[in-house]
Amino acid sequence: MMPTTEAYLLDKVLYELHHKPDDLAAYNQDKAAYLARYKLTADMAHKISSNDVAALYEAGVNPYLLRAHCIGVRIPEDVSLAALRSLMKEGDDKWLN
Repeated sequence: MMPTTEAYLLDKVLYELHHKPDDLAAYNQDKAAYLARYKLTADMAHKISSNDVAALYEAGVNPYLLRAHCIGVRIPEDVSLAALRSLMKEGDDKWLN
């Protein structure tokens, strides 16, 4: 299945943010200015700048890029996992046992 345009753009931003040497510093200095480099909707920029792990996952962000983002911006693992677990529906955890 092909990713949506939204997922592609979010992936691109997260990839560049965490794989280009100066990008994370620029992002941390001024999130809005950094994100303005990309053709993101306000909603997409908000998902990144607010570190909304659940919304990014639901938007189709690559899980590896999402994990790199969580590590790069120092989202505690328990917080990022709780956000992902909040998306689970009853019975989704049966494969975990």
